[in-house]
Amino acid sequence: MLLTILAFIVVLGITITVHEFGHFAMAKLLKIRVLVFSLGFGPRLIGFTRGGTEYRLSPIPIGGYVKMAGEAYEEHKGSTDEFLSHPKWHRFLVAVAGPMMNVLLAVLILTVSYMQGVSAPRYPKEPAVVGPVAAGSPAADAGLQTGDRVLSVSGNRTETWEDLEVALGTAAKDALDVEVARDGRALRLHLAPPPGETTVDAAALGFKFPLERTIVYTVDTESPAYRAGLRDGDEILSVRKNGRTGEDYSRILNIISESEGVPLAFRVRRPGAEEERERVWESPPPPGGRILDLTITPVKENGRVIVGFVADYPSDLQKFGVLGALTQSVRRNFELSALTFRIIGRILKGSASVKTLSGPIEIARISGSAARTGSARVFFGFLGLISLQLGVFNLLPIPILDGGVIALLLVEGILRRDLSINLKEKIVQVGFLFLILLMGFVVFNDLTKILNLDRILP
Repeated sequence: MLLTILAFIVVLGITITVHEFGHFAMAKLLKIRVLVFSLGFGPRLIGFTRGGTEYRLSPIPIGGYVKMAGEAYEEHKGSTDEFLSHPKWHRFLVAVAGPMMNVLLAVLILTVSYMQGVSAPRYPKEPAVVGPVAAGSPAADAGLQTGDRVLSVSGNRTETWEDLEVALGTAAKDALDVEVARDGRALRLHLAPPPGETTVDAAALGFKFPLERTIVYTVDTESPAYRAGLRDGDEILSVRKNGRTGEDYSRILNIISESEGVPLAFRVRRPGAEEERERVWESPPPPGGRILDLTITPVKENGRVIVGFVADYPSDLQKFGVLGALTQSVRRNFELSALTFRIIGRILKGSASVKTLSGPIEIARISGSAARTGSARVFFGFLGLISLQLGVFNLLPIPILDGGVIALLLVEGILRRDLSINLKEKIVQVGFLFLILLMGFVVFNDLTKILNLDRILP
């Protein structure tokens, strides 16, 4: 819990401080008087004043804020160095600088990651051929079979697994019409995600990518697999049930999916220290390590029968020069931003579940999980993702957010006149109420996920 809290403070503290520094730096550049630049919220702990700005450290370390002279209408006295005295394009630059700093932080983190080398799974670029299909899953009920090649989802072509994942993530939940190729003929299937599922992906629908070997990437510490002794990096050689044995990935997952509450005999190879450092993929398996026999009983969770591990996928280490890394980073961040806007659009149209939204509790939980991996790459990768999402969210045209300020300035620019102060105050009040309701909703959403309230609530 302590690590989760500290990780949450670090993630939000860095992303929000970077955001506020963008506003601060742009205001200073445009000669707008900045009264306060605070790291943290609440009363001042320590600080100093320089150049007319008070730099302070406050006790609530989850962000910061910038206070500019003449920022509110009731404070505006007409001085030339006040925020509202500056032309609209100056105010536009100050408003947009915060989100842009978050985007730049995300680009910088991913650029450094690409320069150091990223382990890129091979399967996203491979044809969308279906691997194991879980018994009783939506995919199995629809007639999807191992070996099917997915050609399209709701009319969107899926040449690769990457195409398939994007198509599933952006498709309307009630329109998962899938076209597959099987034995030289095309078939049309309709998949219905399980009720209450917040994320529509291959795993939620009950099918996975085909693998030759089952190497464990990560084990959920609250799962039957972890309690039985399965660990990251283990290779599952076989799973046995009542004389029936599965040795490849597809058969292993098929046996698990149909064995809720039934103890299964797992034979596992645990790699030696040198292999664990390298985490190489070879076939046949390299020598060394030791063989373990574990008994694991699958459980049903969110409509799926699982034991609690995620398989590793064959990957290649890719390194880029500065320009190549920057190009890859910009491209990837653009794709993530576009995907975010598409999902928001789906939510507004009612074709995607609002349960996909996450709030501070979920961010704290994932921050803690990233910190517990002990990997700086994983933690900073998550930090970059949160920074990008914060920047994107703040660009939404919601009053009192930066996007609301930007939208209001654009409207006034088009009208060639200022809106009345009374109207602006009402817009801000509506925006504040909307944010309070949104925050309450996402916190409730987070609690629902953590406490599994989906099973209780109608």
